Amino acid sequence: MRRLMVVITVVGLVGGAAWAVGAQTTGGVTPVKCMDSLWQTTAQSTSSTQWANVPGFGDHPVAIYPIAINVSAVVSGAAAEFRILSTNVGGQTFVSKPGPTLFVPGGGGADAFAYQWIERNQAAATHSIFLRLQWRSPSGAAVQLQRGDMSVLYTTDVCQGSA
Repeated sequence: MRRLMVVITVVGLVGGAAWAVGAQTTGGVTPVKCMDSLWQTTAQSTSSTQWANVPGFGDHPVAIYPIAINVSAVVSGAAAEFRILSTNVGGQTFVSKPGPTLFVPGGGGADAFAYQWIERNQAAATHSIFLRLQWRSPSGAAVQLQRGDMSVLYTTDVCQGSA
């Protein structure tokens, strides 16, 4: 009897832990049909502690289903926070998942930064959405983006090169 209680307790704990982990994780499948891409070869700089758009890193896809936004860049200077801000047709603005990220260039030189955000985009029909990369310097020290690119992967009725 005691052995049975131990087995039931262990199974309950393992099952409960798996359920708790699963409850924190979401996912899905999105058919990718289009990719908008843009790149910036002119250096940009900020020392603002407030969120600001990174010049040249914005897109207006007409999409349905979630959107993947990939950003890579060469960054130097102080630590920087990056995020994707999205505004839909109704003017509702959200920070794309998983939210802001902190990048700390190492060794005083330029380092490569790459990150992926997912825009929920849960509308039932294709619609325009405005995506923009934003950044800030938490310390107020200068951050330089020397060059970079952004690709936006999504599905729609007809790809139109909306960048």
